[in-house]
Amino acid sequence: MDLTVNTPVKKLVVLGSTGSIGTQTLEVVRAFPERFEIVGLVNGRNTELFKKQLEEFKPVFFDTLGDIDANYAGSQFAPVEEIVSRPEVDLVMAAMVGCAGLLPVIAALNAGKDLALANKEVIVMAG
Repeated sequence: MDLTVNTPVKKLVVLGSTGSIGTQTLEVVRAFPERFEIVGLVNGRNTELFKKQLEEFKPVFFDTLGDIDANYAGSQFAPVEEIVSRPEVDLVMAAMVGCAGLLPVIAALNAGKDLALANKEVIVMAG
């Protein structure tokens, strides 16, 4: 059974792309390029790995705490809350640790995006 027939490509933002869950998410995207397109990547400070991810997946937008040019590898810097709220985004993978993920998750939900939540901290903080 071919699950790709008439299945639209999911446009995905990965929050915490350089962490363990984020890198595993990108492995799934690599395995199923006909099912997923990365439109946004967000990370903390692992600049070396993040640059490699930007070069490979070529998302439209990125956000980082690292020191990267605002237009790196054809991607454009934008605030994370703006990235997750963009109209082209279908799904947000929230793999950020601790309180860093709270505001982006709220922004994604307020924008009506599907959310894959990889940690319980956001639920605990938001009640």
